[in-house]
Amino acid sequence: MAMPGNFVRLKPLGDPPTGFQLPCVALSHNELRILPEFLSHYRRLGVDRFLIVDDHSTDGSREYLLAQPDVSLFEPAPGSTYSNDKRYWRAELLDAYATHRWVVVPDIDEHLVYRDCETRDLHTLIHDLDVEGAKAMHATMVDMYRDAPLEEQRHDAPTLIESFPLLDGPDHYFRIAAPANFRKKYPVPHCMVIGGMRQRLFQPLKLTAGQERLLRQSCDIAGPFSGGAGFRLAASLTRFRLRSVLRGKAIYNGSKLPLIRWQPGMTYYNGAHAVSAPIPLSRHSAVLLHFKFAGGVEASRYTAARGQHTNGAQFYKMMLDRIEDAPSPRFDGSLTYRSSVSLLRLLT
Repeated sequence: MAMPGNFVRLKPLGDPPTGFQLPCVALSHNELRILPEFLSHYRRLGVDRFLIVDDHSTDGSREYLLAQPDVSLFEPAPGSTYSNDKRYWRAELLDAYATHRWVVVPDIDEHLVYRDCETRDLHTLIHDLDVEGAKAMHATMVDMYRDAPLEEQRHDAPTLIESFPLLDGPDHYFRIAAPANFRKKYPVPHCMVIGGMRQRLFQPLKLTAGQERLLRQSCDIAGPFSGGAGFRLAASLTRFRLRSVLRGKAIYNGSKLPLIRWQPGMTYYNGAHAVSAPIPLSRHSAVLLHFKFAGGVEASRYTAARGQHTNGAQFYKMMLDRIEDAPSPRFDGSLTYRSSVSLLRLLT
């Protein structure tokens, strides 16, 4: 177990944090436009200490974060980069400050929402998870958007929800088994979420009526990701029967584990999509409202050029190649977000 201050890939800025109950671990690079709302959202839910890695921001993010009394800031050690080490940055902080305790692990552009979150804070939710015997809670990452062409998607309203009020409804998300070789290293969750706006716009699955019926019957988004043997078998068989559809597609994994009781030595896969230990999942599932377009096209161009995201920021480069001709993401299956009740079967 790493002790506070004993870091390999991180450099603490300031004194080690102490005396907190519920920490939040996050990574940040040039996120000043959405950092205040990120902090406000999780403070309201009950987070009392933010452990944030600032990855060489140049937009004032670092100065803003250093001024926040409930933020402890870290920076990468010389030679450590986001593309190579982001999972280890998280693991170092989690091992040092969250061992055997509950912790929230979102990205800066993700807002955690769960059933009755407007009136039930995270401390109450965690009590219920402890009673259940769960060690983590699954969340479906839901891309938020507005009714405008993709090149006009940007955060220009007082709140992120006002800028991006729309989402794909639950009929357009499904649970299928994660690849077998992936599950050997990252066994939880057994299943992954597919579907949603990014899949629909950039890598459509083009299902036949029979294949879509199979997904709806066997892999509806509603239901526990802890699953039983019957569901795990159905999810695996469905993935096998869809192999020709999935072959060659970039599958956007919408599963995350943003609320977890951390165990030393565990690691996340990339952005908290899966974990390396076979811990029990809650039968309940949450949602991460994902504000992918908060920075507009300019931020996507910057991210693509920086090349630090998955596969050299491949998604951003592909999106930019198609963005000029991309229409509004709104379609017949779009819903307007007003509260957690709006998420319907996406919350269980």
